[in-house]
Amino acid sequence: MRALFLLPALFLAACAPAATGPEDLQGPLAEGERWTITGFDQNNDPMNGEVVVPKTPRYDRLDRDWTYSSGRSLIFYTEATRYFQVQDIRDPLRILVCIVRQPYDANIREYAGVSVAGARDELKAVFAKLSGSGTQLVGGDCTVQREAGN
Repeated sequence: MRALFLLPALFLAACAPAATGPEDLQGPLAEGERWTITGFDQNNDPMNGEVVVPKTPRYDRLDRDWTYSSGRSLIFYTEATRYFQVQDIRDPLRILVCIVRQPYDANIREYAGVSVAGARDELKAVFAKLSGSGTQLVGGDCTVQREAGN
């Protein structure tokens, strides 16, 4: 287990409106790529998830953040740091979250991260409690592995 220092804004970004118009934006991640999440959550329970990078991400020009969203997955990418967060949201009672604090590079296929899992309300409560408190959350270890899309 590792200490998890989180930026709650990344997790809650899915609720924020995008600051862009309807123009068709192409983000830094490869549309259609399959990403797998493996590892263990904060309770040491196994995590096995999968996301496919959705097309047409939303871009927030103010925060310089990209949000890739579908009914099965969320990926948040921050331009300034190139850090990202991958969420498998297929099971609303156990959303799998892997937070990677290593810059994204299109040539790297595997990343280590810190993981948490739970229902959306549980995860929001955890992140809200951490916001500005200096508190640490102990998360699990996860790996995100990228495979080329079809």
